[in-house]
Amino acid sequence: MKSPFNIEQGINTISLQNELLEFLKVRLERFHKENKDIIDDYLYMKSKVSELESILNLNYKLTISNSKTSGKVINAQVKLPFARNENTKSKYPFFNLHVGKLIDYKQGLKDPQVKIDAEQKIKEFIDRKYPFSILNADNQQLEFHF
Repeated sequence: MKSPFNIEQGINTISLQNELLEFLKVRLERFHKENKDIIDDYLYMKSKVSELESILNLNYKLTISNSKTSGKVINAQVKLPFARNENTKSKYPFFNLHVGKLIDYKQGLKDPQVKIDAEQKIKEFIDRKYPFSILNADNQQLEFHF
C-alpha cells in the first residue's frame, strides 16, 4: 500500500520517541485537512451502504413469550446496528416486535406465514421509526421506504 505521507529520507534517523509520534500526528492532521471533503464523503457513503445492507438483509429471531392478557404470542427480536437506542447498553440495539398470537399459526414458529408476517411488521417498523434517508448533492434529505 502506498503511503499518503511524503516522508523525506533524512527522517528515518528519528528513533521511536515522542518526536516521531508528533511528526506523524502533524502529517496526519495536514493530510486530513487537505482531503477532508473526500474523507468525509467516503465515510458518509460507507455508513449509508452499511445501513442499507442491514435493512435489506434483516437480522431477526422469532421467539414465543407468555403474555398475561393475550396468552402465548410470537415476537421478533430485531437487530438494527444503525439504529440508536439510548435505553440499552448493547453495541447493537435489539427491538422486540409483536408478530401475532401463537394460536393464529397452526404450525407454530415453523409456519411459513409467520416469517412473512414478521418481515412485514419489521419493514413497517423500520419505515415508521428509522426510514432510510440520504443526502443528495443539494444537501436535501431523500427518504426511501419499502
